[in-house]
Amino acid sequence: MKKSIKFLVMIILIVIGANAVSCKKNNSVSNNTEDLQGKITVLTDKKHEQPLKAAIEDFQKVNKKVSVDLKVDNNSYGKFSESVKNKDKSIDIVTMDDSYVQYYLDKLPHGFLDVSGEVDNYKNKLSKSKVDNLTKENKIYGFPWSTSPKVILYRKDIVSSEGINIDDIKTWSDYIEMGKKIIKDKGKKVLGNVENENSDIYLLMANQLGVSYFNKDSKVNFNDKEWIRVVDTVKNLYSQGIIYDYNSKEELINSAKNEEVMSFVSDASCVSYFMQNIPNENGKWGVIQLPAFEPGGNRDVSLGGCNLMINKLSSNAKLSKEFIKFIINNNKLALESMVKYGVLPVSNDVYNLEKFNKNESYFNCRVWQLLANAEKGCYQINYTPYFFNIRDDVKNSLAQSNLINKDTKMVLDSLQKYLEKK
Repeated sequence: MKKSIKFLVMIILIVIGANAVSCKKNNSVSNNTEDLQGKITVLTDKKHEQPLKAAIEDFQKVNKKVSVDLKVDNNSYGKFSESVKNKDKSIDIVTMDDSYVQYYLDKLPHGFLDVSGEVDNYKNKLSKSKVDNLTKENKIYGFPWSTSPKVILYRKDIVSSEGINIDDIKTWSDYIEMGKKIIKDKGKKVLGNVENENSDIYLLMANQLGVSYFNKDSKVNFNDKEWIRVVDTVKNLYSQGIIYDYNSKEELINSAKNEEVMSFVSDASCVSYFMQNIPNENGKWGVIQLPAFEPGGNRDVSLGGCNLMINKLSSNAKLSKEFIKFIINNNKLALESMVKYGVLPVSNDVYNLEKFNKNESYFNCRVWQLLANAEKGCYQINYTPYFFNIRDDVKNSLAQSNLINKDTKMVLDSLQKYLEKK
């Protein structure tokens, strides 16, 4: 009997030991501070400096033998390109926005480390579009870090003073009618707009309708009938005085602080900025989805996001991967980066956390949940390596000064033919 008991105990201990080893192997981020050592250098731009500083600080706390050097340069892509061409190994990791990824994968074919195996472990946490954007010839060359779904921030007090129920504003036509009333009664600018690759009003609306500069086959796509709806709607917004253009996000935010504009298209960074830096506006601003083109139409839009990519020449690839995995898997860090710096995580694990889904008193709504829902519901954008090659042509062709008294279809047909020949 005693022998049987001893044998049973031994079996149990063996099983427990095997499970412990298995768990350790499956843990993608080491908890043993003695495991990791060395130095890596991360290159980023000013926009991502603060969240990366916070991540580095946390990483070094649990990895005492690791040093992470953060270099900040607003020409980070140019600097990284130069280092790759010179076979310089000093930069281990570079941050790169979604819209630039395919361009640099094409421009620097031997610049980035293939991390397909590592990303495969996270695919169930990520949107397919984010992984696809980092993929070239069936290999994945980076880790998605953040994303940039869009909502509209609006002045609740102004809307309510006009007797308007914001829940009734469901389409762009509704928004235009509301805007006309506010212009007449309040003299406010209605919808602030900043033109860049992640907030361009044409791209925003095109994304709503599932189109972009290029179709899924990477062909120029301005002959798609949905582009006519996009351009005509934007023309209407401008002709009615609804949209007001700003030169920068900072200029737009200052205008909002000065109570000059009553709404604008926002991402997580603006949400965070208001909560952290403009406490006196608490309770004045609300959040809604973008209006649809028709009742019941799509209101989910996402443009942009940031990725972490490793230099193929890096001598510290293993440590670089561990640092990136730490950022991706650390839910506490993800929530802090989101609230403090507006870095909305791309990992949908975070979207299920209680703190992510709580009501934010500043806006009196579950603003992070609204952003996450927009991310989940949006159409994929095919940036292609040629996005920036045609961007200025598109911008010039669709400028309001070029659209006056012109047939929209003719303008788009002309643009399509020109770009096909380019």
